[in-house]
Amino acid sequence: MYEADFQWPGGAHIAVVFNMSWEIPEHAVGARPKAKYKRAMRPIYEAAFADTGGIQRLVDLWDRHQIRTSCYVDGLTVKLFPRMAQAIRQKGHEFIVQGWTHEFLYDLTVAEQADAIARTNDAILEVTGQRAYGFSSAGGHLTAETFFILADQGFTYSCGLRNAEVPFIIPVGDKKIVGMTSYAVSDTPAARQTLTPREVCEQWRDYFDCLYDEGKRGFPKMLAYGSHPHYANGHRIRPLEELIAYVKSKEKVWITTRGEIASYMLEHYPGHDLSVFYPEAVNSDRLYGLGLGIGGQEAIGKARSYRED
Repeated sequence: MYEADFQWPGGAHIAVVFNMSWEIPEHAVGARPKAKYKRAMRPIYEAAFADTGGIQRLVDLWDRHQIRTSCYVDGLTVKLFPRMAQAIRQKGHEFIVQGWTHEFLYDLTVAEQADAIARTNDAILEVTGQRAYGFSSAGGHLTAETFFILADQGFTYSCGLRNAEVPFIIPVGDKKIVGMTSYAVSDTPAARQTLTPREVCEQWRDYFDCLYDEGKRGFPKMLAYGSHPHYANGHRIRPLEELIAYVKSKEKVWITTRGEIASYMLEHYPGHDLSVFYPEAVNSDRLYGLGLGIGGQEAIGKARSYRED
């Protein structure tokens, strides 16, 4: 399954993270082409539910099940709803920087990327008294400069990498960042009505069972589930609670946060870049320009070749 000697704390078969994405929604949504107004208000009201009942319901869910989450957040969200942000942090959940208004990095210059990340972390520090050390770009879109920006700003890990189910070290100059997968499945398909909420949780359970069995065979993995406050309507919560109970019923499961995974990797496996797990990952870095620090200048040049100066 992979070549590295790797274990989770206590010999856990799998590390599980419950994510929560608290985001600024798109303001100009879906009006008809000939409409007199450029936005349709119904989806705006639905999105605003995130900041009232939705976020309260999810925080209550984590409280009742004694789960600490990794909360993706936009800087403007923290500034607009400081009391809620403070309450989330005080309950032991960690914040992960996304961007200022959920902007995609590929739409920004390098300077704008760095500014959006720094401004968001400044807002988190100002409101909660603690900075964030994790980053996950909106939509999981990274650029050739992302890891250099993160290293320069003191981040220790980055999410949104969908190319492996194990965390790994990304060397950036004389610094190291832990790269880790985004959430494998989320509640988005249920919101778009491509799957029911129960079908989404069944999908997540199947994924869990697969990785759990691989961990039992000696190849521990990590799995993350993504929840969004603006989708946290009542009928979506009960299947999620059943899923939580199922995960908790299994032995040797490490329910944790992304920050704890990053700290564990930096302390115990500081040399485990992705090529230690999968040696030929070097070639995929060079081919695609993934920026994983293992493909050398060829990989960096490939990634930067897509930027329009």
